[in-house]
Amino acid sequence: MAAPLTQTLVVQEHDEADETGLSIPVRLVKPDGTPFAEGVATIAWSAIAGKPSTFTPPAPTAGARGGVLQQAAEAQLAASADSAAIVAKVNSTLTKLKAAGLLA
Repeated sequence: MAAPLTQTLVVQEHDEADETGLSIPVRLVKPDGTPFAEGVATIAWSAIAGKPSTFTPPAPTAGARGGVLQQAAEAQLAASADSAAIVAKVNSTLTKLKAAGLLA
């Protein structure tokens, strides 16, 4: 059985008569022959076939962001913090950035 002929139709909106005689009226129908009507359809997620049951996000790399979690908030340093506290805070922040996949 040969494949059905498919023709692309372009809808042009204008109210003027076509002087060239190239406009051909068409009727749009569904494959079963019923009239095609424009509209918006809402499809339930459960009605979609072939979808994955889970999605594993890609691992982040230096060039591509993957599925990462937001890290816990990092408290601000006190104005009177000594150098040991500053070093600890910087190291803690770097550890969180690495855990989030933002740094290697």
